[in-house]
Amino acid sequence: MKKIQLLTTHHANNYGALLQCYALSHYLNNLSGVKCEVLQYFHPTAFNSWKVFRRPKDFRTLLRNLFMLVRFDLSYKKIQKNKLMQAFREEYLPLSQKQYFTQEALMADPPQADIYVCGSDQIWNRRLTNLATPTYFLEFAPKGTKRIAFAPSISVPWSESDCDEIKNYLSKFDALSVRESSNLSQVASLVDKPVYHVADPVFLLSSREWDEIAIKPQYKEPYLLCYFLSVSDLAVKTVKRLRELTGLKIVHININALDKFHSDYNARVVGPREFVGLIANATYVCTNSFHCTAFSLIYRKNLTVVPQTNIERLQSLKEVFKLDNMLSSEERISQMTMDNIYSDYTIGEANVAQYIASSKLFLNNAINQ
Repeated sequence: MKKIQLLTTHHANNYGALLQCYALSHYLNNLSGVKCEVLQYFHPTAFNSWKVFRRPKDFRTLLRNLFMLVRFDLSYKKIQKNKLMQAFREEYLPLSQKQYFTQEALMADPPQADIYVCGSDQIWNRRLTNLATPTYFLEFAPKGTKRIAFAPSISVPWSESDCDEIKNYLSKFDALSVRESSNLSQVASLVDKPVYHVADPVFLLSSREWDEIAIKPQYKEPYLLCYFLSVSDLAVKTVKRLRELTGLKIVHININALDKFHSDYNARVVGPREFVGLIANATYVCTNSFHCTAFSLIYRKNLTVVPQTNIERLQSLKEVFKLDNMLSSEERISQMTMDNIYSDYTIGEANVAQYIASSKLFLNNAINQ
């Protein structure tokens, strides 16, 4: 039995982070002769996203705390949502018994394993994990043990000074891959070994497998599902136009203070299982989230994506699934009709099948060779 320690963002109060962690650990634990645990490492800012009230370091945070104090209804719903998120972590993730809260503790007494895997989400985005960079490159793994990188996201390309440090970390990996095709060439330039473009772990499971954990929503009528990490003017215009064209009710998974879409149903107490269920049963999805987009693609949903400033994470999905009309823009909104807002997945099906199969092949070979 090969023991694997998986290091990823298992702790984030974020649907995509928890679901990709579930997908990868679930897939690994279903391979013959493998036992995978999710390493419980908490980086310095790991608990920030769980806090209802945050330490007021600036005026904006102070205003946010005052708002959450006045709007107790929102505070209460966030607490209820947090409970669903924590329950999912505890029930569905094979968490390691020992927890680590500093790099020093992890380096001094690393968990024993045959293989160490760092995987997916933005663990290699220096803007997010700069304080824990050596850890997320598996520097704590004992010498001679196998190290695998499966689908880490870099998002923002590394600077030249970052590359000087990271090159040494990468040289110790036995198998390397990245989630975004746009980052492939930079990583490959730093090592003398192949680097592969693979799918996010959520694609390792089929829609039928996701149905096993999804909770079906209570909404009886067809709906347009909205989920946005932040709501831009373009998002408001896009949703308004889609509503006009489709006549669908709007269900909004709302993680922001306001409901700028004037939704028919404002869903705030939503856990990972409910999140998957809402996408699986939607008639149409509009989002700016990578993982909401990914699940919409898994379920072959009619889809419009409102790009954020950094669209590299979505660009790979657009290329693989051949969805040229997926991204919204001012021009796109003006050209929307009932005939052209629906997604045609048939064009990219062969590419999608190869994308997922090659990702599984990379992972299986990396573990067994």
